[in-house]
Amino acid sequence: MPSAIHVPSVPDRLTRLPLSRSDLRLLDAIGQCGDLPEAARRAGLRAAAAQRRLDRLDQATGLGLTLRGARTARLSPDGARVLVAGRRFFRQVDQAVQTEIYGRGSEALNAPRILNIATAEPLMEDLVEDAADTLGILLSVSHDTPHQVLRQLAGYRVDAAHTWGLNALSDAVDRTVRTYEVLDDPLWVTLPLGHPLAGRDTVSLADLRDDNWVSEAGPQAEVLVSRVYQLAGLTPPARIQVTGASVARGMLRRGDAIGLGSPACPAVFAPSLVRRSLVERPRRAAGLLVDPTVVPGALAQQLAALLTARCLSRFTRHHGDMLCDPWWADWLRGQRAGLERRTEAARSLQAPPALPDESVQVDVEDLHLLRAVSAHGSINRAATVLSISQSALTRRIHRLELRLGAGLLLRSSRGTDLTAPTRQFLARLAGFEAELHAVGLTGGAGEALPHAEPGGGTQRRTHRGGAVRTGRAAPERTAVRSAVAGRN
Repeated sequence: MPSAIHVPSVPDRLTRLPLSRSDLRLLDAIGQCGDLPEAARRAGLRAAAAQRRLDRLDQATGLGLTLRGARTARLSPDGARVLVAGRRFFRQVDQAVQTEIYGRGSEALNAPRILNIATAEPLMEDLVEDAADTLGILLSVSHDTPHQVLRQLAGYRVDAAHTWGLNALSDAVDRTVRTYEVLDDPLWVTLPLGHPLAGRDTVSLADLRDDNWVSEAGPQAEVLVSRVYQLAGLTPPARIQVTGASVARGMLRRGDAIGLGSPACPAVFAPSLVRRSLVERPRRAAGLLVDPTVVPGALAQQLAALLTARCLSRFTRHHGDMLCDPWWADWLRGQRAGLERRTEAARSLQAPPALPDESVQVDVEDLHLLRAVSAHGSINRAATVLSISQSALTRRIHRLELRLGAGLLLRSSRGTDLTAPTRQFLARLAGFEAELHAVGLTGGAGEALPHAEPGGGTQRRTHRGGAVRTGRAAPERTAVRSAVAGRN
């Protein structure tokens, strides 16, 4: 799968990869529990061995991956980024094995055991439970503003993002992603019961321009209220307080301001508040963006359908009074029909063929041996560089062939060499390694998100539908705050 970032040549320090699958399992365990002995146990290590391995990883990567106490450990921002980038790297390796060596399709990947997802909307606990029960995955969820959620995905800190935008969501991320529709998300206005327009069934944005508004920033750092007014051809209100979701909810509840809401937003309920439809019918698009290398298409469609089902269920449970408006009733019927179509399409997708278990996956030592043969042109020359005998190197690769159940060596009277599919696999591996270095070990690429230029537009680089658009982007770092919820 092509990458949307610039891929430099692999640096010398990556001639041997700095972390293995077992190293990632240890980092993943630390990210989940924060207790060093328990994380070591989950990774199959003693606590002292886990400490030594973490020290080695810090030295190998040149980064401080963890923040450790006597018995505690948690991932640093660099550690969280390396975990996601490393997980992506090995998923790319697995996908390349499937496509190049086994000759299967690009979707021939099983679902990840744990999916890191950032969301701009508080996910309901039953959604996390549904993902564990029906999809067989755990969701590691972090909550943030729509803008920061997209930054987490752009910065390779999460595998997926659930957010909204007034424009196409995939255009806002400077990397290769796939976007799945969650909700065509119309907006309403929340008013204090004593507001002069509270008695109307439908109100106009033009009549609310002099009110005190509260708003969150959008996915591209726009102020939602201002953009809604501009798209309606109106001058934005003069008084808009931009704040976080919790503060905005408090201000609405106290009647300090009015604000925009939607079926996907958490409901703000109080006897002193009413919700009213807007004449202009403003909308936003809520969607699920995923890293296609990590998240198979079938899983992404099923997860997006779960999100849609929960949003619609919450709307009918908490906002049923709005169905007296025929427009909202028609909207709900249309959304349910679309959900049914997408659910059927997700069910019809053929499940990917099962991958080998972890004991037969390609790991860093295997990659090192194969890359040495590719770089030096023959088993004989590679064995000399590796300081082992030709027969020993041949036996090690033969054992790898038996583990994988696939041929890697081409044996003939002229000697032994790698097969063409294996060489093609290694050619793709170089790009994976360079990306791992760029976004995981230095954080220098993949961090960027388009920002507003003086003219009010944005410039971005993204890959979609085979087309690449290039531009400038503004880098920024954010830490991941995540908690695992679900059932084991």
